[in-house]
Amino acid sequence: MLKSGELPVVQQSKLFKNVTKTEIAELLAHLAAETVAFQEGERIWQAGETAAQIGLVLSGHVQIIKEDFHGNRMILTKVASSGIFGEAYAYAAPDTLPVSVDMAESGRILFLQPEKMLAASAWPGGGQLLRNILQILAQKSLMLNQKIEILSQRKVEDKVLAFLIFQSRAQKSRTLLIPYDRQEMADALGVERSALSAVLSKMKKAGKIDFHKNRFELLSD
Repeated sequence: MLKSGELPVVQQSKLFKNVTKTEIAELLAHLAAETVAFQEGERIWQAGETAAQIGLVLSGHVQIIKEDFHGNRMILTKVASSGIFGEAYAYAAPDTLPVSVDMAESGRILFLQPEKMLAASAWPGGGQLLRNILQILAQKSLMLNQKIEILSQRKVEDKVLAFLIFQSRAQKSRTLLIPYDRQEMADALGVERSALSAVLSKMKKAGKIDFHKNRFELLSD
């Protein structure tokens, strides 16, 4: 059951783009939607499990992470309020999840049943819902290609530049806010925090970038 103020968050989600408030209420009933509250640091899904649901973040935010045998983690993406996760794994139907999902900030998740979405075209607003999920899957594929391009850079400075350039293009500005603190940024780039800090300072002194906390500005071409 959605709490007061959560329906607007659902409406803002790309999953329900161009779907009316009345249609959303009916779709949620058909999709057997359920809400679950999680505390900060709580693991939602563990790598090795199966994901049979799609999650929509109602409040707080989650992190999709990859961990190696030594316990080192890489943040693949961060999902904020109104964002969704798990859709690719739900429809690809892998035997086990290759990633884990953590609640990085306390909040609530709306879980939807992906197999029921396949019958959504029979319901009001269902056709638009299916078009939306296809578009989201296509966009996630493009984001994965960007992630590969960033991580394929050999030097830490090149990883940072590639990351900031993609963020700049997405935000259509040379001044941008990134969704990570320093440790999270290091995890996202697959580098040590100390190495990242050293490179950021070097780039700032060279006049390539300027930054304060998570606000960055690209100064050179």
